[in-house]
Amino acid sequence: MGVHEDFSPVHLEMLIDGAKVSRPQRIEITNPACTTEIVGTIARGTREDVNLAVAAAKAAQPDWARKTYSERASLLGLALDLLDANIDEWANLFVRENGKTLAEARSEIRGAPTRQRMTIALAEQLDSEKIVEAPHGKTRVRNLPYGVVVSIVPWNSPLSLGLAQVVTALLAGNSVILKPPESCPLTLIRSAEMISGLLPKGLLNIVTGLPGEIGDSLTGHPDVGKIGFTGSIAAARKIMVQAAVTVKSVTFELGGNDAAIFLEDADLSPSNLRRLAGSVFRMTGQVCMAVKRIYVHQKIEAQFVKAFKSVVDDIVVGNGLHEEVTMGPLHTAAALARAQDLLEDARSRGADVIQSGRWLDKGSSGEGGHFMLPAIVTGLSDDAPLVKEEQFCAAIPIMKFAGIDEVIARANDTIYGLGGSVWSANEERALEVADRLETATIFVNTHGTDSINRKLPYGGVKQSGIGCKSGIEGLNEYLQVRTITTYSQGK
Repeated sequence: MGVHEDFSPVHLEMLIDGAKVSRPQRIEITNPACTTEIVGTIARGTREDVNLAVAAAKAAQPDWARKTYSERASLLGLALDLLDANIDEWANLFVRENGKTLAEARSEIRGAPTRQRMTIALAEQLDSEKIVEAPHGKTRVRNLPYGVVVSIVPWNSPLSLGLAQVVTALLAGNSVILKPPESCPLTLIRSAEMISGLLPKGLLNIVTGLPGEIGDSLTGHPDVGKIGFTGSIAAARKIMVQAAVTVKSVTFELGGNDAAIFLEDADLSPSNLRRLAGSVFRMTGQVCMAVKRIYVHQKIEAQFVKAFKSVVDDIVVGNGLHEEVTMGPLHTAAALARAQDLLEDARSRGADVIQSGRWLDKGSSGEGGHFMLPAIVTGLSDDAPLVKEEQFCAAIPIMKFAGIDEVIARANDTIYGLGGSVWSANEERALEVADRLETATIFVNTHGTDSINRKLPYGGVKQSGIGCKSGIEGLNEYLQVRTITTYSQGK
């Protein structure tokens, strides 16, 4: 195995007004690769804990808002520097609580602070006041923070997505209440504790618990001005109902059913298809912006399936603590059961389900964890659940198409609009097709989170989200615009 082999359970508490807060009831975090292992526990918070955290955040926010963006960026930069020193120490823990591979865990731990440095680098731009001539004077355009922001983070990339919400909200002058995912909170809590230690007391609070017990208190609290959420469409709908009571602002990044379209001149070299496979099977397919559907021109379908399977055959499935493993388990037993149901449904429809990859240990079947081999599925129609729904597992349907208009219509026939990609040797032609896809983020000859330009905004359309992340546009999600107009006598 890799990194430090310390398997001691980690017991973490809430952080409210700068102090650790424990509760007698605990939530256990288990290892998706070895379900009998308790990785750690967190406090099972209550509605009263939410009220205390909101009060602390509300009290701390005004002084923080009076600082310049550059002053806030300086403190946040020091906090991000602390996270860089913990990559190896935390990688083991992250793998065990999440199910990632070591490579995936290290990449997220290393990449999260790096990306947020791009965010705090925008401080100087925000400090520059905009002054415009008015009919009888001048108008100054300034920003106003929302006040108290609630950040609700999912389990699949908690550190990356959590820091994206927290750092952006703090830089904008807000205070934050962070709600980590109850099934994978430990690495994120440790990171947030480090950040909080360099900030004024009460500015960053951490409340842990079950959504059904504290969720409404977080999203419906009258003193909360903004909610940042990454997760499912179903959960977002519930949050919107709560937010509507006091007309709170929301920023949502939700699910996706990304289509990858391979035109007849697409490059099917191993390097290209490895890049595709990485987007499909990274984190066992549990990524919102993963490729979820592949459409291949009928002229190259057989060649594509053969070449793609050859690449997927190299995937090694097992406990992510082993350096040679390239795909870990699914995060929960429910996710595995759903994946099995989707594949069984595909078989019942006459599809060809090709199990690929291999187990780490010869003869192993992933017993004791939520493991599955990667699956390539051909012969499905677009109404099959594996095609129509967001599968969030290591199974990919491949369908053929005859014409451009046909495939664009099929790719757009979904409630989702997160990402998509077009693969072709002719970049201009690919861009023409890309421009007709109803998604917020589109790639050409690549796909996925590793290819996103983090200096610019990304988000979702349709039911894949509201608002965006990254860039000045992502920062503006956590700011309100106000104008101050003066009147000059005689002008």
